[in-house]
Amino acid sequence: MAFASWPIAKAGAPERFIAMNIIEQIEKEQAAALAKKRKVPEFGPGDTLRVNVKVVEGDRARVQAYEGVCIGRSGGGINENFTVRKISYGEGVERVFPVHSPLIDSIEVVRRGRVRRAKLYYLRGRRGKAARIPERQTARGKQSEAFKGFKRPSGQPDDLKLIAGITPELEAKLNKLGLIKFEQIANLSDDEIAKLDETLKLNGQIENDDWTAKAVALMAETTADEVPAGEEEDEEAAAEAPAEAKAPKAAKAKEPKPAKKGKK
Repeated sequence: MAFASWPIAKAGAPERFIAMNIIEQIEKEQAAALAKKRKVPEFGPGDTLRVNVKVVEGDRARVQAYEGVCIGRSGGGINENFTVRKISYGEGVERVFPVHSPLIDSIEVVRRGRVRRAKLYYLRGRRGKAARIPERQTARGKQSEAFKGFKRPSGQPDDLKLIAGITPELEAKLNKLGLIKFEQIANLSDDEIAKLDETLKLNGQIENDDWTAKAVALMAETTADEVPAGEEEDEEAAAEAPAEAKAPKAAKAKEPKPAKKGKK
């Protein structure tokens, strides 16, 4: 039975109790089905919305944008609606939209408003600056922006897998973000580490495994390996050269220059 899972109603009104639960269940299922077709963003009173409404004119259909401030939401479930107010040619215009209406193509949140009321009907009696709503700033506003990655340097990429904790899959993700050199990892700032950790969901692996210190050590090893052998031999030969070989050059440098003849 479909009603086997419903709780037993109190004596006196069992049919009404079961009927109300059936209606709520049907509304939830219908709202979930409509949400799959068109996602409804999270918004509330004070937010500036752009509602794209489908308009049918004869045989043609088009989408018209209606932008204004949400002054309230009411209802619940499939019957929920919201009111949008805008100023058109100096006059206030309000329009009520059902949240799950098939005539709504999409709902976009233009900006978030900082308010302390659930209904903003007081805006009807205000004009100009008095009707403005301050924008809500989030504490992590800068970090919420999309991370575009790093500027990819020239040259061949280093083997980042030499740093403990970097797997081949993680190295591919780092290279995709433009991180290909030990020098880049060694010079990462705290903000860049936070953005990289949040983008790749590393859960603090960069700091726990101390990538920067290991990158500095690998840079030192790479620099020592790149010193040419010929330069080392020249330096050793110059150190072993006898002091007498350098003496004639020094004496020649100390010889007095001939005096210049005066003009007649």
